[in-house]
Amino acid sequence: MKVELLPSCLPAGEAQFLVTFLVNDHVAIDAGSLGLLADLERQRRVRHVFLTHEHIDHIATLPIFLENVYDPGPDSVELLASPDVLDFIHRDIFNGRVWPDFFELSTASDSFVRGTPVVAGEPITRAGLTIMPVTVSHCVDTLGYVVDDGRVAVAFPSDTGPTEQFWERLDALPRLDVVFLEVSFPNRLASLATATGHHCSASFIEEIRRLRRDVRWIVVHRKARYAAEIAAEIAAAGPRNVEFVAPGRVYEV
Repeated sequence: MKVELLPSCLPAGEAQFLVTFLVNDHVAIDAGSLGLLADLERQRRVRHVFLTHEHIDHIATLPIFLENVYDPGPDSVELLASPDVLDFIHRDIFNGRVWPDFFELSTASDSFVRGTPVVAGEPITRAGLTIMPVTVSHCVDTLGYVVDDGRVAVAFPSDTGPTEQFWERLDALPRLDVVFLEVSFPNRLASLATATGHHCSASFIEEIRRLRRDVRWIVVHRKARYAAEIAAEIAAAGPRNVEFVAPGRVYEV
């Protein structure tokens, strides 16, 4: 399986402001930076976009992406999310004011986008991948995803603070190789992390100990202004198998 966190800053660097994970070229998890890919052919290869929740850093370039890849005809990108998130995207983004209503403009013979609801705990297969939505603990209803290609499994918890159900689900999996887990704030801002449904460095360390199996942990979602502070705190705690994501790097799992 190939996984890439798409860069979201210029010039390209380690700072992460937006979220899009590209999986095997054809599936995206979130659309924060998806529409910023300069290579339009790479954008056109993406046929299925799974959204975790409606926060702007996860959906920011969705309208631009859909405009970039539109070709007249019946085939279109599939947008997969919880029913509430699909409703939000239609009502508050593609509403004819913020952006043209791509849902209303779509017809059977000429489609801009297709919406497909997903439900926590019910796997769905797309592009040769089995994708399981799992509820996590954020400040709005949010889904993480576990992606399995039949050989390896990778978990994308998305934005989350301490959670129970996600780790219980992961412990029960027949295989699990990599977890891309967020840390948004340093320990001095632990109360802010709790209030906003995120991890600080200490809660990240506590959380990875919940999983009763060895996996590769890749840290994502560090707020740019705190990135070095978070890295120092995690390094001082000395966890095993933990590394920091490199945006634009293709991870071969």
